[in-house]
This record gives sequence, C-alpha cells and structure tokens, in this order.
Amino acid sequence: MTKNRIMQYTFFAILAVTIVTIALWTQVTTESGWNLGLTDAIGALIAVGIAVGLDYLIGKVTSDSEVNTWSAAVFGLIVINSYTLGFPSMATGEVGIPVEAPLAFYYIALISVVGIVVFKKVASLAGRKFVNPAAAAKFLVLLPGISTTLLTSFHSITGLLKVPSLAGPISLTSVVGGNGGGTGYPGFGGYLQSCYQVPTSTAAATPESIAQIMLLTKFHGWTGGACSIAVIIAGIALFAIGRKYFKWKITASYLVAIAVLSVIFSFAFGDTDIYARLLFELFIGSSIFMAFFMATDPATTPFSGIGQIIFGVGLAILSILIQTFMGFFGGSLLALLIMNLLVPAIDKVRINKPFGR
Repeated sequence: MTKNRIMQYTFFAILAVTIVTIALWTQVTTESGWNLGLTDAIGALIAVGIAVGLDYLIGKVTSDSEVNTWSAAVFGLIVINSYTLGFPSMATGEVGIPVEAPLAFYYIALISVVGIVVFKKVASLAGRKFVNPAAAAKFLVLLPGISTTLLTSFHSITGLLKVPSLAGPISLTSVVGGNGGGTGYPGFGGYLQSCYQVPTSTAAATPESIAQIMLLTKFHGWTGGACSIAVIIAGIALFAIGRKYFKWKITASYLVAIAVLSVIFSFAFGDTDIYARLLFELFIGSSIFMAFFMATDPATTPFSGIGQIIFGVGLAILSILIQTFMGFFGGSLLALLIMNLLVPAIDKVRINKPFGR
C-alpha cells in the first residue's frame, strides 16, 4: 500500500460523493440562473485542475518539491466538497455569502491556490504539514468576511434569517419563542427544512421530513455533505479496502462523541425533540464529510491509535462548543484546525509497547 495507492483510493471515494451531489443538484437552478449541479461540476474541475497544475509546475521548477499528482487531485476534490454552494429557500435578497456561480468560482480558485502554495508546498519545507490544507485555506480566504461567512451573525434570532440558537431549547416542529427562534418563527426543524430542502414553491408547500433532508438530500451547505448516506457508504468502503492504512478510529470516535454530546446538550437545554440537535450535529455537511475525508488526513493527524481517539473526541467537543456558543454552524472547520495544531502534543500521549527480547 503505497502513498500513491492510498491517494488513488481516496480520490475515487470522494469522486463518488461528488458525482452523487452533482446528480442530486441538477434539479435546482439558483437565483443567479446557474444550474446547481453544473456549478458543482465546474467547481470540481476548477479546484482539481488548479491543484494538479500548480503541483506539477512547482515540482518542476523547484528542486526540493516532488510532484504528487494524486495527492493534489484529492486536495482539489476536498476543496470543492468543503465549499458551501446552493441557495437556501429561506434566504431573500443578497445575504453576502459567495454560494452561487459565477462568484463562487473565484473563491474556489483562490482557496485552491492558497491551499496548494501556502499550506501544502511551503508548509512541507518545515518537514510536516501543521494543518489540513483545504480547511486552512478556506478559513484564511473567507476570514475577511467573518461576520457573514464564518460567524453566521445574520443567521441569528436577531439577524436576517431568524435561525434558532443552539444555546437553548430547540425543537423539530413546534413554533417557539425567545431563544428558540423568535415569536412567530418555526422551531429548529423548520429552519432545517427552509435551509436544506429543494428551493421551490412545491417543496415549500409539502416539506420533506427532517430525517430525509439531513440523510439524503440537502440542497445547501458543503457540497460533500449533500447526501450523508453517500458519504457514509463511500467512507466505509474506503476504510474496508485499506483498514490498516486509513485512520478510521478518528472517524468512529468523532461520530460517537458527537452523538453522546448532542444527547447530553439536548437534556441540558431541555429540547422538545431529542433528534433535532442529533440530526443537525451529525449530518450537517461540515460534520459528516469532514469526519470521513478531512479529519483522517494522514499528514496532520496523530499516528498512534490512542492519539487518534483523543483527536476524534477532542474534535467533537470543540465542534459542539463552537457551534453552540459561537453561532458558527460550520464549527467543525475551526475545530479541525485547532486539533491539527495540537497533534504534536497528542502524539506524545501513547502507550508504548515493548518489542524485541
């Protein structure tokens, strides 16, 4: 099992997820007039093309940088699958997020360039990569617009979209007030329907079930998380093929910890429906895609088994805390960067087994 073989398996697993998203999203046309599936396909070509092209160019003009075509291709697919596309049916007017074509293409291209040059090639000169390149590049590129791209302040109960806060009781169906979303606004389940369902009048009149939306068809958010079931199937298949070489313990510990913490927070805040928080924390695109294809990055995660479990649990704790108390619904992205920086310390926590005589 060579590095190239590992990258090849990873590439085709993520490619399968990408194709599913493109197929699902071809039925939607956004406010800008672009077909959503076509937008995702073009974004994937841009990200992979820039990543592979820059990797080849830098490898040829510098003596201390090798050409890693498959690794660059995987990076490109992760960039597009960790980018937010779509247009939630609840959004009216300009909301300030580059989630539609053609503006989205510029951001995808910029993230690809920054990720390859700064966080893959330059960082490798130090001997190791300190953070996930795609996550770090996205965070850096979107940082100037933090109020509308990262900390979703306009989503809040006092902002434009009246999203119920996770730092209080939430529900799936009932109309609630105060911390739950403002008088006259739906519960958290209503928010999920308005944000992720097919943005058409027919769908709005007969909304899909919350479980179906979160598991099968989300039409907004991280493109890689459009179909959670597809991510799970592709991820498990990847782990089954190379279980000795892929860090599945991170994924398992993260998902278990997220589920446990979601239930604890549901009881602590007095949620009306225990499944509302659980479905969101587990299956929002930034959580489910990251769990299988970003949190397991071999270069920026712990080596030992116990270290991987610590990493996964720590990632879950930070994700829950950031999303609950900071209002950053893609909090797992920031949590991943923080945990990446803690890897050297985590690697020191291991159970050494004696060997030899």
